Amino acid sequence: MRIFGSNNNTQYGVLIDIGSGSVLVAIIASDPTKRYPDIIWSKREYAPLRQISSVSDSAKNVMTSLLSALMLLDSEGRNVFREKTGKNKLPITKVTIAAPWSYTITKSIAYRHKESFAVTDDLVEELLRTAHKKIEEEIVENEKSSNLGLSVITQNVIGLYANGYTTSLLTTQQANSLEIIECNAIAQDYLIAAINDVKDKVLPDTQLQLYSFILVFYYIIRDIAPETTDYCLVDITYEATEIGVVRNGILNYTTHIPFGSFSIAREIAEIIKVPLEEAFGYLSSSDQSELFKKYSAQQQNDIAKVLENYQTRLTDLFHETGDSLSIPRRVYLHGNLQTELFFKKQISEAAKKATGAAHAIYLASTELLDKEYEAENKAEIEKNVADTALLISAQFFHKFYNEGK
Repeated sequence: MRIFGSNNNTQYGVLIDIGSGSVLVAIIASDPTKRYPDIIWSKREYAPLRQISSVSDSAKNVMTSLLSALMLLDSEGRNVFREKTGKNKLPITKVTIAAPWSYTITKSIAYRHKESFAVTDDLVEELLRTAHKKIEEEIVENEKSSNLGLSVITQNVIGLYANGYTTSLLTTQQANSLEIIECNAIAQDYLIAAINDVKDKVLPDTQLQLYSFILVFYYIIRDIAPETTDYCLVDITYEATEIGVVRNGILNYTTHIPFGSFSIAREIAEIIKVPLEEAFGYLSSSDQSELFKKYSAQQQNDIAKVLENYQTRLTDLFHETGDSLSIPRRVYLHGNLQTELFFKKQISEAAKKATGAAHAIYLASTELLDKEYEAENKAEIEKNVADTALLISAQFFHKFYNEGK
């Protein structure tokens, strides 16, 4: 029985979002006549909220969550999909991988000549091969990357300029200079192997596409705010905080720290001797001063130091922009819906420390809902879909699957 309308061009697919401390799996219907996708079914499996001693501990927990999420998809998800659509096949699986499991590197390759030349597919392909070779050499030469075991999962052209102006290969053009900017998503080999193994068992007939979450985040903000060309992306997951710096509309640089919302909760839980779940719940308030008044002055002081230390980590991160400039004044934040206001405050204060100026902090999920959803649909989504990563990944699937991104 179908419970929502679709046309013959509706595309169905699976989304898998691998965060630093959880895994989301969802089934999406993308009707090209609509501005937003339909979420048919979704589940997020959380890694155990407990003390961890290393990133490898987090990795093991996330791998377990990945397997559990895909098992739920194979049973519960498929049943809901058949009931709602009358179909069985899920042809596309898009996977987004967040830090610290993924890295994103942007490379620029330029070709110049005194005489004008034709901008052709063959020339672009040659320049892209050069860019790919540089990325591969960088992975091999970087001792840290070699120890982690990384491979390129996505290579996307995000800028093509002829004589300094944006161009495309759809028109014949002569130029004296050509520059290609390519964004490369890189992920850890053992995670890629696990994804492929589970996919072969659960979704053997689907086409698998992998991306870094920060790249998907960038595409969505570029789409909903095309007039904005300089901004900073901040993605806060349970065990990591990643930033992406966008200059002149191009994602130039990304970096991260392996410290996120669960990390803060662990330190607070240790100070006030409460379960981790309770400490994490405190982050749902933008102001912790009232919440912690019942604790001793020493405990309140220690909690203040935890937040101060996180702001210091953020400030240091905001100084790592890949160039001599400060982070842009506009910041787009993506995080857990319940903790976004808390982190908005932390980011605002850390950014001011980093640059000496006030920054405009925008909540990415709110911006997406305001731009793409009508009032009644927005209210329904806000009520029923609390997973902000699902909104962003689903919108990426809906907007870009036909464009081959």
